[in-house]
Amino acid sequence: MKARHNAEPARPDADAGPTNLTKARPLVPLDSALFKDVNVAIQAKLGLATLSVEELLALRAGSVVKLDVRLNELIELRLNQSLVARGEIVAVDDHFGVRIVEIAEVA
Repeated sequence: MKARHNAEPARPDADAGPTNLTKARPLVPLDSALFKDVNVAIQAKLGLATLSVEELLALRAGSVVKLDVRLNELIELRLNQSLVARGEIVAVDDHFGVRIVEIAEVA
């Protein structure tokens, strides 16, 4: 029987350093057409409330929970926990929306 080798075939760029790889394979910018149809989930952070368990158990329909954000403060829009924009809450038909006031620039 002949012994089998499990070694991977050599890659032509295996000895190339990071500089050579960067020159050989340029990065694709985020605004490339390649990414235009990729869906991402953005979260709108309205505010936070801290309640005791007793206060939580006392909540009923019609109860109001006061949040730590003021009425005129901007709402944060986050992508994977990273802040990407700020905006104002607006009504869009029978839904909430956010009017963008400030947005991160594309690098």
